[in-house]
Amino acid sequence: MSNKVILWMQQSVDGFICGPQGEFDWPVFEAEMTRYADEQTGTLGMFLYGRKVYEGMASYWPTADRQPGAHPHDLAFARVWREKPKAVFSSTLEHAGWNTTIVSTDLPKAVAELKERSEGDLGLFGGAEITAEFIRLGLIDEYRIFVHPVVLGGGIPLFAPGLERTPLRLVEARTLDSAVVLHRYASAAS
Repeated sequence: MSNKVILWMQQSVDGFICGPQGEFDWPVFEAEMTRYADEQTGTLGMFLYGRKVYEGMASYWPTADRQPGAHPHDLAFARVWREKPKAVFSSTLEHAGWNTTIVSTDLPKAVAELKERSEGDLGLFGGAEITAEFIRLGLIDEYRIFVHPVVLGGGIPLFAPGLERTPLRLVEARTLDSAVVLHRYASAAS
């Protein structure tokens, strides 16, 4: 069985992945959400990012577990993030650390190669541009959308305008911490 590309995305009730000023201070990570995220991301073979999200991750996660008062998720995930193979999709990034491969051309071919060499499924964590391109090219096998209890009133939408109809099959709907709703969908093509 081939490894899958799994989209992992936090979104507001009104469908945005960040607020009007780019803010991402609203996701709710309580005990159950933290446990689920830590368990599931730990099983992934590789993390995938667009350049902007990668740069944000690389500026925080290498030392997140050493910060005073670190959240339990940060304590668990920082080690996983440092060790996990990563790929960043960018035509401008020249160097990346932390076990990261830079991919700049032929997205479908690169994803096929990453799936082949990964020791597990690949988790796509965004950003918006690379997610839209993966959706447009039919490269996502499963969607894990975490809907948080907040209306942002604007920002960057999870699904870019102009995408074609994409049939999905509901695999799971689950509430975490009586706050966050996980929607898992499989691509109808999978």
